[in-house]
Amino acid sequence: MSLIFSNNNSYRNETIFFLFLYVTLITGFIFGENSTGGAISDYYNQKYVSQGFAAEFLKTFYEYETFGTRHSPVLIIFLSLFERINIPDTLIRLIHLHLCLLLPFVFYRCLDKKFGKIDKKILFFLVSLIFLSPTFRSLAIWPDSRLFGLILFTLSIYFFLQFEESKDFKFAIYNVLVLAFSAYLSPNFSVFSIFFLINFILYYGFFSRQILYLVIINLVLALPALYYIFILDVNFLLKSAAIGIKGDEKIIFNNLFNNILITFSIIIFYILPFWFLKIIKVNNILSLKNILISIFIFSICLFNFDYNYSFSGGGVFFKLSNYFFKNNYLFYFISFFSILIICSLISKKYTNILLFILIVLNNPQYTIYHKYFDPFILIAFLTIFSFKLDIKKVYYKKNYLLIFAYFLVFLIISNLKLILVV
Repeated sequence: MSLIFSNNNSYRNETIFFLFLYVTLITGFIFGENSTGGAISDYYNQKYVSQGFAAEFLKTFYEYETFGTRHSPVLIIFLSLFERINIPDTLIRLIHLHLCLLLPFVFYRCLDKKFGKIDKKILFFLVSLIFLSPTFRSLAIWPDSRLFGLILFTLSIYFFLQFEESKDFKFAIYNVLVLAFSAYLSPNFSVFSIFFLINFILYYGFFSRQILYLVIINLVLALPALYYIFILDVNFLLKSAAIGIKGDEKIIFNNLFNNILITFSIIIFYILPFWFLKIIKVNNILSLKNILISIFIFSICLFNFDYNYSFSGGGVFFKLSNYFFKNNYLFYFISFFSILIICSLISKKYTNILLFILIVLNNPQYTIYHKYFDPFILIAFLTIFSFKLDIKKVYYKKNYLLIFAYFLVFLIISNLKLILVV
């Protein structure tokens, strides 16, 4: 990505800063950084499966669900190729880390496409926040399919933005193809095909030839996954990742109200610094309509909320509330505040409401981890959500320092909590 700035001397400082961030990632690799807390254990559980594919591919393929993982087998199969030729584990992880650097590069291209007339230094700064993401750092260091899924999902956004600009049908096809590959790596992203398809329908019309082509492409690409899960009955998606949940308990759509309340609280975590610095404009927060809608949503969710703290997950504010006060009261307060802001933010555009619904459906399992949204929400927030953004304010009055400090503190706390627990 430093090549982006190599032809312009004015970006010398940005290039040096990028190299510094890269060095911090390599340092994390050397010391085995595990900011999310579960990246190491997930990787070694996955490595066991990868070795199974290398030794007995067909047996492992047909009995994949017996390994107790909800991760897609696609990346694991790819990593098993390295296992088969006895490449050292450290080298496998190092190769993976450098492939993951595609994420900030693709994210930059998305921002450049959407905010092309903005000073590139601002775009570079926003991209640098990826390196403060505990999930990006942990899953780059300890290979996991979700990060590659996110890279391809971000690339699908890039093609969507290309389509929005040019209305060239080939970019709609590219979007569908790349999103399908993203879903094969991380099935959660499959729900966003609804968002993109609806946007294409709004442009071409429901009964158009173009939409028929896109639907057929989607169905053809989905067939292998549908055959694997429903015909061969290898339903690994129903495996629990929660501590304390028994194998026979329902984990998909167990309580949608939990998902809604926790999702609101996690999304506001990423919006908060931009809202506080007035980079994102939110109007009519305290309008009667917005207050009534927020009270209605919050009341229903609160009445049905039963997320079990002992099962882990719940997002940063849920954890803080239970860690410091041994109850959910702080979480409830922040959740209501989150609903007020987010409802006001998304209510003016139906595609925003649809995106929020899809983000909730993106994580239908009982356990909701903050890492599922990091840095996915930041990327979506700056690319496909339709908000009133004054991006230039990122550099006003050193706002960039406050934003950078906000996410840096989160990264530091994510690492410190592991040290303190130990």
